[in-house]
Amino acid sequence: MYLGRTTPLIKQFAGASPPRHQLVCFPYAGGGASFYRPWREELPPDVDLLAVQYPGREERIDDPLIDDMDELAGLLATELAPLLDLPFTFFGHSMGAAVGYETARRWGESGFPTPDRLIVSSQFVPPRIPAGEMLRHDDSGVLDELVRLGGVPRSVYESPELVRLIVSVVRNDYRVLESCRFGADTPALDLPLTAFCGADDPAVTPQDVCEWAGFTRAGFTNRIFDGGHFYPRERLTETVAAVAEFLALPAH
Repeated sequence: MYLGRTTPLIKQFAGASPPRHQLVCFPYAGGGASFYRPWREELPPDVDLLAVQYPGREERIDDPLIDDMDELAGLLATELAPLLDLPFTFFGHSMGAAVGYETARRWGESGFPTPDRLIVSSQFVPPRIPAGEMLRHDDSGVLDELVRLGGVPRSVYESPELVRLIVSVVRNDYRVLESCRFGADTPALDLPLTAFCGADDPAVTPQDVCEWAGFTRAGFTNRIFDGGHFYPRERLTETVAAVAEFLALPAH
């Protein structure tokens, strides 16, 4: 087993071989690094898997939440940059797609290395992310939306304490999205961009993700999978195989 490096913000799931490529994965609103742990068994052994662990969840449950994209992107720059010593790709699901886009954009502007490719999943293009709508819901409305999307099981309604915890983290993460205030002049990236989506996603349609073509100046592709908003969990093997195909492409 190749020995990886882990920081509070970055969980590193190393493969069996010395790595040739690094895959950085950003979780959805309310989610944590464990969402990507099953990917380790599906990825090639020479791909180093790094999953972002936002504070306030899983083993970081006691850490203060971050509700501002500038602060989050700054921490990512501090903790990720020393780890990224090989060609690397960003993958972000739902909220993670916005965090991945913002990190790549800001890094490019500040001189940090940028990924070989950004893969966004189940998310609207930046100017259309409806963060404010979720923040206007009461707790019951937030939970109803999470259940509708398949993010939590209906059984969660039976635990008021768990509901309060989940809702507080999700509200925080939507404040992260709201803090960006993406405008119509949101810039395109100088790197290839790929958009994934579930065919039966009740929120973000395949047509919606195709709008990401306007946010790159270096080539756009898209893939549609069977399943809903959480198709990466429903179609794990297919999703990771598609990601691995892009990792094997020559750098732009």
